[in-house]
Amino acid sequence: MTELIKVQERDGEQLVSGRELHRFLEVLTPYKKWFDRMSEYGFIENVDFIVMDKNVQDDTAFGGIRKITDHLMKISMAKEISMLQRNEKGKEARMYFIKCEEAWNSDEIVMARAILIQNKKILGYKEKIDILEKKIENDAPRVSFAETIEKASDCLLVREFSKLIATEGIHLGEKKLYRWFREKGFILKNSTEPTQTAVQKGLFKVAERVVKAVTGDIISTTTRITGKGQVYFLDLLKKEFLA
Repeated sequence: MTELIKVQERDGEQLVSGRELHRFLEVLTPYKKWFDRMSEYGFIENVDFIVMDKNVQDDTAFGGIRKITDHLMKISMAKEISMLQRNEKGKEARMYFIKCEEAWNSDEIVMARAILIQNKKILGYKEKIDILEKKIENDAPRVSFAETIEKASDCLLVREFSKLIATEGIHLGEKKLYRWFREKGFILKNSTEPTQTAVQKGLFKVAERVVKAVTGDIISTTTRITGKGQVYFLDLLKKEFLA
């Protein structure tokens, strides 16, 4: 079938340029006035047609470019407008659009469109899978550490935590780790007790017990790092020592 007027496909619809149809029909009335008059037959914007602006070459315009308004109409609208012209060009265009619809709705084309839609869906699924796999890959060190924490006790001594982070490639030892905590403001200077802020954030827990002594009861405190604190500190340590 010879292409009289270009028919394009968008979102499963056959669309025709209003200006191209106007040109084919050899309408003498200016396009805007003609299209406005055709629209009075009950055609609705965003239902039967959409408005689109495009740039065209015009040597008389500033910069050689002029912006014009075109309309992409459904083929059913284009067919009806062609019939309204009541002339040979209109009849020719109408018959052409009927053949376009018949070809579009043929078993072969319907099947081809279904396969194309399915391929697009498959491609979309693959892209989603790739994104998820990439996220899993990026999160793997964090997940591995989180799993280790789940298997361990809820809270760890600083000494135990230093051994745990060594498995992640950070070798500080208990004393150096305490020094790091103090430098970062998580543990009080000249002490093994965490700051109040660090405790409130849920990074540490302090256990107290009473020790009997000759001079009287003594309250002994033990600093432990919570599961939340372990993950939080590992992230900071990695950024500083493994970046």
